[in-house]
Amino acid sequence: MRKRIEKYGYWMKIPAMLNLGMLFIVAGVGKLFYQSNSFATAPFLETLPGAMWLYTVLPYIEIAIGVLLVTGLMVKFAAASAGALVTIFAISSLYLVSIGQGFDLCGCFGMAGRLNYIGALGIDVVMAAMVAVIFICQRGSYFNMVPWFLDDKQVLAKQQA
Repeated sequence: MRKRIEKYGYWMKIPAMLNLGMLFIVAGVGKLFYQSNSFATAPFLETLPGAMWLYTVLPYIEIAIGVLLVTGLMVKFAAASAGALVTIFAISSLYLVSIGQGFDLCGCFGMAGRLNYIGALGIDVVMAAMVAVIFICQRGSYFNMVPWFLDDKQVLAKQQA
């Protein structure tokens, strides 16, 4: 199994990194222009202390994670951060679906797209799968500063020398 991952892992992680990164960039940019209506789409956030600060900072965090994934810099760190956010998004979507608000608009992509919580939950599952692929296939440390478009074997040989 490990030999297959070494053989095909590089080509499996690239689409996962690019797709997950672009999802986070689109979601972050869409939320930047949608912040005034953020609590209307996520009413449960009003009950959390400091939630306004969280929703103000969230688009910038999503854009930063997306840029790191698309450029291939600090991939494991970005994937871990994306995994944490996806887990939080999935739990909140699952909660809202369970209380009967599944067909309400979620504002997950802000002005970039209209999506209900059931659709958002499906996207969260796909995003979690992409995070898993990145973690399984990515070699190196959490703060590796080597872009994805450089050959892994050449870069690892230079780092070990």
